[in-house]
Amino acid sequence: MYLDKAILFGGDKMDDSIQDTFESVRTENLFLRIPKEEDLHSVFSIEGNPATNKYRPAGPTKDINEAKETLKEWRNNWEIYGYGYWTVILPSSSEIIGFGGIRRESWKNRNILNLYYRFSPRAWGRGYATEVAGTAVKMADVYLPNLPVVARIRSINKPSIRVAERVGLQHCSELDSTEHMVFTLKKGF
Repeated sequence: MYLDKAILFGGDKMDDSIQDTFESVRTENLFLRIPKEEDLHSVFSIEGNPATNKYRPAGPTKDINEAKETLKEWRNNWEIYGYGYWTVILPSSSEIIGFGGIRRESWKNRNILNLYYRFSPRAWGRGYATEVAGTAVKMADVYLPNLPVVARIRSINKPSIRVAERVGLQHCSELDSTEHMVFTLKKGF
């Protein structure tokens, strides 16, 4: 992973160097890039799969139009801030196996970086969620240090909790909601 030359610009918006840093990242086993419009069917396949949405309160994405809105929302985050959720690709096959990373959101009247990871069941059990989440957390710490990374996870989602803990996030019970446990690097942000 290359972490160089990103400069914060003006508080809410980022200059081009942030996007240059985040838009294409190579990890040990994965290639992470900005989601493209042609990723739509992969978004629907992964986000619409009941197995991948077992713990999502809203359930799976219902149809291709909902997937299109999700993709549009992800891409808008990139356009506004210069970073967002990545499309996760296996370099050996160019297969899209998931989506994940950080995205700017507002939560409890505070700007945060929401940590997210969702993968095709074919990719489960190989440490890819931890690899993507760890990369996102490290990059956020270096390039976006004024925004806390937050993972909001349902208490029954033990696999996601383990990923959050593996990348250094800690449960912060005072930030919990009725539906989610909250994990963060910065206690009580």
